[in-house]
Amino acid sequence: MGASGATRLDALAILLLLVVQLAFFWRAVLLLGFFAHSDILYQFQPFKAFMHEALRAGRLPLWSPYIFCGYPIAAEGQIATFYPPGLLISWLLPSPASINWLIVSHLMLAAVGMYLLARAIGLGRLGAWLAAVVLSFSGYLFAHIHHVSLICAAAWLPLVLLFVERAWRGRLVPNAVGAALAWGASALCGHPQTVFHGSLMILFWLIWRLLIAQTKDRRLALRRAAAIGATVFLLGLGIASVQLLMTADLSRMSPHGERGALAYVTSFSLLPKHLLGLVKPNWQGTPAYNTYRGESYYWEYVLYLGLVPLVLAMVGATQRRGRVWLGLSLASLILALAAGNPLYHLLRFVPGFSDFRVPARYLLVFTFSAAILAGGGLEAVISWRPIARAWRAAAVAGVLIALSLADLLIFDRTLAPLASPEVFDATPRIVQVLKQDKVWGRSLIVPPIPFYADWSPPGGWAKNPDGWVEARVYLPADVAQSFDLRVVWGYAGFIAPHYQRFFNEAEARASRDGDYELYSLLGTRYFVMPPSVPVTGLPSADVPPFRIYANRNAFPRALIVGQMEVAQSDGQALDSTLRLAGERRLRSSAVVRGDVKPAHGASGEVLGVDELRPEHIVVRTRSDGDALVALNERWDPGWVARVDGRPAPLYETDCVLMGVPIRDGEHTVEFIYRPRGLIIGRVLSLASLAVCGLLLALSLRRTPASVAPSPRAERG
Repeated sequence: MGASGATRLDALAILLLLVVQLAFFWRAVLLLGFFAHSDILYQFQPFKAFMHEALRAGRLPLWSPYIFCGYPIAAEGQIATFYPPGLLISWLLPSPASINWLIVSHLMLAAVGMYLLARAIGLGRLGAWLAAVVLSFSGYLFAHIHHVSLICAAAWLPLVLLFVERAWRGRLVPNAVGAALAWGASALCGHPQTVFHGSLMILFWLIWRLLIAQTKDRRLALRRAAAIGATVFLLGLGIASVQLLMTADLSRMSPHGERGALAYVTSFSLLPKHLLGLVKPNWQGTPAYNTYRGESYYWEYVLYLGLVPLVLAMVGATQRRGRVWLGLSLASLILALAAGNPLYHLLRFVPGFSDFRVPARYLLVFTFSAAILAGGGLEAVISWRPIARAWRAAAVAGVLIALSLADLLIFDRTLAPLASPEVFDATPRIVQVLKQDKVWGRSLIVPPIPFYADWSPPGGWAKNPDGWVEARVYLPADVAQSFDLRVVWGYAGFIAPHYQRFFNEAEARASRDGDYELYSLLGTRYFVMPPSVPVTGLPSADVPPFRIYANRNAFPRALIVGQMEVAQSDGQALDSTLRLAGERRLRSSAVVRGDVKPAHGASGEVLGVDELRPEHIVVRTRSDGDALVALNERWDPGWVARVDGRPAPLYETDCVLMGVPIRDGEHTVEFIYRPRGLIIGRVLSLASLAVCGLLLALSLRRTPASVAPSPRAERG
């Protein structure tokens, strides 16, 4: 068969992969139902709703005013502010429609990338097609379907390795640049743990190719491997630096867990008993039908590949070329089985390994390796002498592939619940009541039902997908952000410790003493509580399923404070703020963190507040002396200030808010969110993209020699 005929067959195989995906997800693609499952509802749907509104308004969603009294939402990463495919889909489609298309398109990307990679390393079309099916319909990916950022990041892994393989075999520069672009895209998806696992795969791939290279010049092979790795990681890091630098700044300010602690890095490990899930999925039950009785976070322990693919993977492991994939799959299982694994006593000190919990997510590497083994096993079976004739081989392969696909689809259908559009169309009654008040303010919302990650609708999400409407009605986590409600709490990966301490104090004083002064400082106009939780001393009204309490002492959007106390540490600032709150002096005095001259006795007024966008707030003021303009928004080092157009110092105020000193007279004070990571990162990202373009242009004139045998020779 000629090259053009082979290409047409590969194109047909890829088209068939896409058809299978579309056939399975047709309701999601046509927006007849929406993915509504755990983190999608609590975090991703509100994030994407905010993103769609921002993009339609012509700006990037950098700062959300709706959660945590203001939050650097772009730095958190999972909104994927700088990920081009995500930007396009979120601009075109509102949430939750954008989430449907993000999930389906990236599972398609994983399937196509896996097919091309399997072909590149020597598998035939049937084996490559099965490998693509096993990966893209794997229990691991479908169990994590509510982790949208994980799905998007993982989908790029096969393409990254495809370009690495091509760089090793053929033209180094254009393919290494392609790998860097794919790696950078994965990093922009906002799931660093998956990117770390993918990076380990790249290193493994290069070391493997280096060890088996059929060349007499080992130094040439070593230089080639080093050049590929350096190009991928340096350019990839540069491309993704706009996201990575902002996330790094946030993680330093908001430590996520105990980095390097053994208990942290081994939390949510795969347990030996979970290996039974390879042959008997859901042996501990499933939250799809509310029968699950296993460890918390069911989805972290799903490793089902299908029974037929598992058997084929075992066959593939007996082949010579399958040994490396067997070794990789076993190594990934050892890493996933972290609890009690003595290896982690050393790995917890190694960068990367020390930064992430949930080692069960090494199942991504296991699934990837097992998919290739299954494809190799299929080819080994149809090459056996009794069935090697073309028509027999095609028939046997067709039956095995059909059984594999049917098995996986039957299992997967319970992991991809689709709620009807009505779940997202309705506006809860409590939202309608809160939005009737046009005065600026925030709310503290406590759902009547304790929602948590393991919560599932009555009967389970497969039997009752529309049961997720309860999580919309009760406004847990970030759901309020979907309705543009400002709340003092929320759900995100990084929480500043000083904000956490302040919030804990506010909660303790309110519940113990009926003292709401700290909440008032945050502009909390309403406490939206379960009817069983009383809030004393405040007028209330029943708005089922809530009771709403009005706090007319809530501080305004901006305030002129005439007296300032200076604090040199977080602890001193909190102590002073608590003291002023107890003395009811927070309206006239502020605790300022930093090197600022104390002020005493000035008075003034706020003439107006113009919110041009969440990242740019203008306050017009008048005072009769030195004072402080306090803005009721959470302080973050990314904010800067200008007074009458000139740069001005900005200080953390009352532990969590921010303020700018002014002199007497009328002034225009601007608060602008301009984080350092964005300024530096976008320069590096654009420069890296320019370097990629330059290298691709120059590479058109050169074709460097390969140090590796052709795929056809290696298969032999």
